[in-house]
Order: sequence, then structure tokens, then C-alpha cells
Amino acid sequence: MILRGELKSDQAISERYISQMLNVSTTPVKEAFRILQSEGLIYAIPRKGSYISPMSRENMEQITFIRSSLEGVAAYYAALKATDDEIACMTAILDKVGRLIAGNRPEDRERVSEGNTEFHQILRSASRNSYLLGLLENLRSIDKSIRTVNLNLPQVAPEQDHAEHLAILNALSTRNAALAEQAMISHIRRVAVFVLEK
Repeated sequence: MILRGELKSDQAISERYISQMLNVSTTPVKEAFRILQSEGLIYAIPRKGSYISPMSRENMEQITFIRSSLEGVAAYYAALKATDDEIACMTAILDKVGRLIAGNRPEDRERVSEGNTEFHQILRSASRNSYLLGLLENLRSIDKSIRTVNLNLPQVAPEQDHAEHLAILNALSTRNAALAEQAMISHIRRVAVFVLEK
């Protein structure tokens, strides 16, 4: 509900309401609220209740900086640890995305986005670092909620996005860990700057 934008910043949300809506006891809902609070998606005020966390521009910038750094570390390790099959898979994904972008059909935008997401997921997995993956998954939940709940975000230029993905892939293919890390950090921060300036 939070990630789909059904609940807005500072909106009250009660454990009882959620448990009734989902037809479950309050025990799993209490645990879910605890997790959401630890991820920064909700906050609690004693004796008043829980609320959807607002995201300020400063919060978004901080999250983006942390995420870009962690994504950079994932790219660094992926350059060292990715299998040839994983690199071939990422290459095939970006080849397909490139063809979709070149076709310039509005109905392909969703497929381009899905391909880009898949590229990032395979790269993260190729890092072989479960701790890093856990941290990134938490940040991705928050990042997704920011994008869904608080902003109508513009589209990032797909050609530039694709060129940056190709540069990251090239660094992975040549096993240049430092270059992969820097290319990923630059990519995430450039996208964030584009979005935050809109």
C-alpha cells in the first residue's frame, strides 16, 4: 500500500485497521509495522499511533548518496566475481533494451524499464555479497516509495541511461573493478540529480 502510493506522507495508519482489512491477527501486523519503522517507511508517536514517513528533498538526497555508494560497491565486486554467463546475460539484456530504445515506441517504455531493472538485479547478484544485497534491498524499498508516493517523476533520457549502462557493462567485461564502481556511482547520482531538479 505504501509503495503503490495508496497512503500519503503523514497519513495515520493503524495496526487494528490493517489487521481487519487483511483478516489476520494483530501479531503479524505489529511485526510488519516494526519492520516498516526500521526501514523508515513509517514513524510512531507514543500514545498517538503510526504514520507514513514524509520524504524531504534532503532525505531523498541522503538516500540517493548512500544507495549510489552501495551500488558502486556491488559493481566493484561484480567486476571481480561475475561469471561469464552473467556478463553474457547482462549483455543480452542491454542489447534488447538498445533495440527497444532505437524503436522509439511509447508502448516499449515499460519493457525498457524492466530491462534496466533486470540489468541492475543481475549485477547486484553477481557481487556475491549477501550483506550488501540486504542493505540495497532495504534502500530500494525506500527509494521506490519516494518515487511512488511523493513525486510524479519525469522520465530519464533513455539513451543516456543506456549509454551509462553500457559503460558499466564494459567495465565489468574487462574486470576493471574501480571503473565499474565509479561508473555506477556516477550513473545513480546523475539520475538522482535529474529527478531532484524536476
